Amino acid sequence: MRSLSLDGPSIATGAYVGLVGYVAGTAVGIDGTGLLAGCGLTWLLVALALGRRPDLWVALGRRRLLAVPTVVPMAAAVVLVLEDEFVTGVDVSLSVLFSLLGFIVVGFAIWLLGNRAYADRVAGELRAYWIAEPDPGRRRQIRRWSLLLGLGTVAAFVGVLYGAPSFLLSGLLAALITMLINGRRSREYEACENGLKYADIGTVSVQYLPWERFDGLRETDEAIVLERRWWPDERMAADEVPPDAREMMRAAVDSSTNRYGNRDRCQCGDI
Repeated sequence: MRSLSLDGPSIATGAYVGLVGYVAGTAVGIDGTGLLAGCGLTWLLVALALGRRPDLWVALGRRRLLAVPTVVPMAAAVVLVLEDEFVTGVDVSLSVLFSLLGFIVVGFAIWLLGNRAYADRVAGELRAYWIAEPDPGRRRQIRRWSLLLGLGTVAAFVGVLYGAPSFLLSGLLAALITMLINGRRSREYEACENGLKYADIGTVSVQYLPWERFDGLRETDEAIVLERRWWPDERMAADEVPPDAREMMRAAVDSSTNRYGNRDRCQCGDI
């Protein structure tokens, strides 16, 4: 007999699909116990189907598509709020906004759980583990951004007093609080065979970056910096990174850089 297989991201995805069915059914006038039962059954069937496909989270994680269920309804919500604030005669229903909020919350759960499943499956053997605080350079960046967000929040508050929309104030205030809280957290790192896993202490979010996403490792008196070309560097306090972890990361990044660099040169030579 084939055993049932369920995991966190499959359950969250089933809930997302069930929520889509419930919102669609309500929109066309279907209501009552039958709709709830149908959406619950859909939730279960989708969760069971995806629970047998752990490779799906790997594929979505590599293509950075796990955030799509959150980003799409969030963008729609922003557009609707802007229309409600600035377009005359448009009155956005609260039920629509609450539905989008539900999609955002469940989509965020898919992103969190899917990232964890992706990291656990592809990271490989654990080579080094440590906990490090942000380096002084990162702390200075956080202070600068916090100052800018604080000034923006004050300006938005003054604007609200003179009739400006309040959603901008709410967004800036939420971003400021999030940065002040997360900017002070230490991070736990796991240098694995195929990449780096890290998470802020006290959170459930796990990030995973394959070694090929880094362009190099730079050491200063204050920081160990894993450099990235198009994204912010990963920085950690130098005195909290064990020597064996430094050597392991340097060897992994250099090996990945050489491997992918040689591959790119070969492809260019073939053209």
